[in-house]
Amino acid sequence: MIDLKNTLLLGHRGARGEALENTFSGFEHAQHLNIKGLVGVEFDVQLSADGHLIVFHDDTLQRMCGQQARVDQLNLAEIQRHLQFGHQIMTLEQVTPLLNGFTDIELEIKTHDRTDYTKLVKALTRNLIDSPLAKLPIVLTSFDVELHARVQRSTLLKHIPRGLLIREPRLLKQAPNTALQLDCVQLGIHYPLISRAVIEHSHRYGLPVSAWTVNDIDTIKQLIVWQVDVIITDYPSHLLLN
Repeated sequence: MIDLKNTLLLGHRGARGEALENTFSGFEHAQHLNIKGLVGVEFDVQLSADGHLIVFHDDTLQRMCGQQARVDQLNLAEIQRHLQFGHQIMTLEQVTPLLNGFTDIELEIKTHDRTDYTKLVKALTRNLIDSPLAKLPIVLTSFDVELHARVQRSTLLKHIPRGLLIREPRLLKQAPNTALQLDCVQLGIHYPLISRAVIEHSHRYGLPVSAWTVNDIDTIKQLIVWQVDVIITDYPSHLLLN
């Protein structure tokens, strides 16, 4: 068991190293860890062809379902005909009841070069406004500056906290300025890019740092010493249980 001090711990795609990612059983497993100190989860959603938000990481169904089909080219019924190792692919609406009790939920919005932003913003509005999900402590995260700008301009969505994701070293220096211009409230940084200086630089701008995806115990301990704000991991049990 690690002393997390003031660092929050989130399970990645539920807790993908311990249960099948982005599935009912995966989120249920994360819920069982909530009383042990797992404050929340990070997971992905993307748009189906008919406008549903699908809880799924990859662009295609190949890795999880053995099919080459792209998620954005299938409607919900077609997607849910394919099982991921026996488990149904879920919508964001279906996952929502499994998120109750968490105090920090990072929802990554996946986009690509074919993304219909108007359709995506409508889907986010439908799912996040006047819905059970609206009552939960959600932070919308994305690498996509265009998506952030669209949400920033949305009268209905602009109040929802957002985090800018960073995985390229060339973007790191300007990341705090970019985040603030987009009204983001945190940075999500790929952990190999993080140093004490990076965290301190972000904190000077009032931006917490969420580190993803960290599974090495020594690295986790170092990030805690550096006062990283959030750690996202595939193996939360290793950090929470004796």
